[in-house]
Amino acid sequence: MPDNYDVVVIGAGPVGLMLSACLTRLGPYKIKHIDKAVEPTRAGRASGIQPRTLDVLSTMGLKRPIWAYYPGLIQEVAFWATTTDGKGIQRTGTSKSYPDHVDTRYPFTTILHQGRVERIFLDDVRSRGVQVERSRVIRSVRYLGPDVEYPVEAELVNVDGSATETVRTKYLFGADGARSAVRAMLGIPMVYKDPTVHVWGVIDGVVKTDFPDIQIKCTVRTPRGACMVIPHGNNRVRVYVQMSREEVEVLSASGSQQTIQRTANNILSPYKVEWECVDWHSVYPIGQGIAQQYSMYNRIFIGGDACHTHSPKAGQGMNYGILDAHNLAWKLVAGSMVIRDRKLMVTRYW
Repeated sequence: MPDNYDVVVIGAGPVGLMLSACLTRLGPYKIKHIDKAVEPTRAGRASGIQPRTLDVLSTMGLKRPIWAYYPGLIQEVAFWATTTDGKGIQRTGTSKSYPDHVDTRYPFTTILHQGRVERIFLDDVRSRGVQVERSRVIRSVRYLGPDVEYPVEAELVNVDGSATETVRTKYLFGADGARSAVRAMLGIPMVYKDPTVHVWGVIDGVVKTDFPDIQIKCTVRTPRGACMVIPHGNNRVRVYVQMSREEVEVLSASGSQQTIQRTANNILSPYKVEWECVDWHSVYPIGQGIAQQYSMYNRIFIGGDACHTHSPKAGQGMNYGILDAHNLAWKLVAGSMVIRDRKLMVTRYW
């Protein structure tokens, strides 16, 4: 007989972990949580925690462990553009990250890379009895009907194809990223709102530079390309650079780091940037899209990048995903345990 669960979570990034963290606070639910990765994210990837997200995490008692990392706090943005003679760049203005009319307790963006965010969540859910099973993926999912107590059946398997397991659950949540297996199994299409024109390179590390605003969030626009500078605190900086698709297609994994560094120096010229150490780097296309639907049968849900993808320039992707999970958690509890009206799930939960 298959094991039965209240909720099965696919994906242990910030979105999936947020759902488990919320549910462990709302009741004694039996949760099975799997992830295909052998280990958690170590560094890099998403890094900006916006005020509303920090507000929610604070109510869960998670602000203290965030603060323990001494994260960067972005309170100001500087804008740079080409000088009138075209030979350099100059600051054209500055702005508060959040204007005075925005009502928030935290008028800044908190910078903490995804590896540390995951670590905070993992420590939290582990202390509440949830262990993430790693190197596990979902192979199939099917709905058994409305009159079954555990109406979702999923087949789980190790990434190497061994140790197949069939489980049944009241709800299943796919937080398995932009290439979501759960979304694909449900046949839910993604609609992309803009064509992928540009590819972005990103690099985290300790830098030595004469660029005067290296410790302020900056956007730089030049005929040579666009660049973003985001201070991460603890003497570390993230730099995004715009790259051409043709340039990226010929890159090797080792060459991409050198190309990102060279492109950054070209855009920021005449200022120079040297990397004393590199923590992480990546190159990826930007495609902003949204899934045609977020759920099936009010029993199977997707969240985060599995159903909406964003440009990294806004720093919103991880935040929307975390708030997806926070919103869904109380609706799962209300819909199944209190009012037993699953029509509540039909309301989009972002």
